[in-house]
Amino acid sequence: MLAFAGVAQATLIANSAASTAEPHAASAAVVNGSTGLVSTISTISTISPSALASASGYGAAAYGALHASAVAVAANGDAQARGQGSSLWIDNATLSSSSIGAATGRGTFDLSGALSSRVGPTSTGGAANSGVAVNVSVNGVTVFNVNAQLVSRNGAIEINNVEVSGLNVSFTAGVLAGTYSFDMPFTLGTSFQLFASMNAIGQAISSSGVDDTEAVSNFASTGTWGGISGVHLANGTVVSDFSVQSDSGFDWGHAYSAFVPPVTVVPEPGTYALMLGGLAVLGRVARRRRLASAP
Repeated sequence: MLAFAGVAQATLIANSAASTAEPHAASAAVVNGSTGLVSTISTISTISPSALASASGYGAAAYGALHASAVAVAANGDAQARGQGSSLWIDNATLSSSSIGAATGRGTFDLSGALSSRVGPTSTGGAANSGVAVNVSVNGVTVFNVNAQLVSRNGAIEINNVEVSGLNVSFTAGVLAGTYSFDMPFTLGTSFQLFASMNAIGQAISSSGVDDTEAVSNFASTGTWGGISGVHLANGTVVSDFSVQSDSGFDWGHAYSAFVPPVTVVPEPGTYALMLGGLAVLGRVARRRRLASAP
């Protein structure tokens, strides 16, 4: 039976990486660093008593962008492999306007990627499962969620399913990659928490010497925020003069691709001169040390 990896609960973790587990290892994960409220995590596991099994997971996040992918391969005997990559962001944002009170806006999320679950035509007991899950919530209430799964066994597709839920979600039915829009409730002038996560899994199972299986969940390129539009009050009055502030500095009112981050200050010419002078001093010191140590 296939085991499905849940969304990893990780906060305050960034810059994750994973490497292939050694045979018989239950799991392996390498997580480095901690910064801000952007979070990423990746884990893998393989069980390979007598055959080939490998897996990898990748996750990366920026405010407004989520990346996740996972690969699992199992073949030539009794083997199982599972990879998982996850990423998330958490931010506090405020929509300000001359209007006051409860309001609703239309959020947008663009998803780019694909699932692949391949089982060789000569396989007799192989199975491959790939999946992806994306969630966006406002103050803990899910406003958009998509779960997709592709399962193949012995050359045939068993499950090919995309489930979408949330608040008045608009999307192209039967298509995983694309643009999703949804309602976002909030109160003008009052801070709300915006949370988003992406989880990619790949699982491959081989049970005989003729099995050849591979599962790929590739969303490393990527899930991106599309902005907030169509803000209106409960009575239907359109709010056109709103602006967005956030703890992270990201403008959630605009799409990720359209957001221009603050300009980094370019060092003055005098700063470059000091840097070059310091390098020159270090070079002279190193040269003197080499001469002093020469026979």
